Amino acid sequence: MILISISGNPLLLVTWLLLAVLPAYYLNKPLLRLVRPKESVVRFLAYLIIVMAFTLLYTSIVIFVLSKTVFPV
Repeated sequence: MILISISGNPLLLVTWLLLAVLPAYYLNKPLLRLVRPKESVVRFLAYLIIVMAFTLLYTSIVIFVLSKTVFPV
């Protein structure tokens, strides 16, 4: 396992977090085309539920990976 030391370079953590956001951004575009939340209130609520679930899951994954690589115990 590769351990990342950020004690000397906090820019590395910021870069890692920005790179972690990119997949979420690019997965949102196809989701908007699939759900089309502007067409009705029901579609908008479905989109909100999907985005909240995805955000919870993706945040959990990113925090788990960060805790194992950047801040090992």
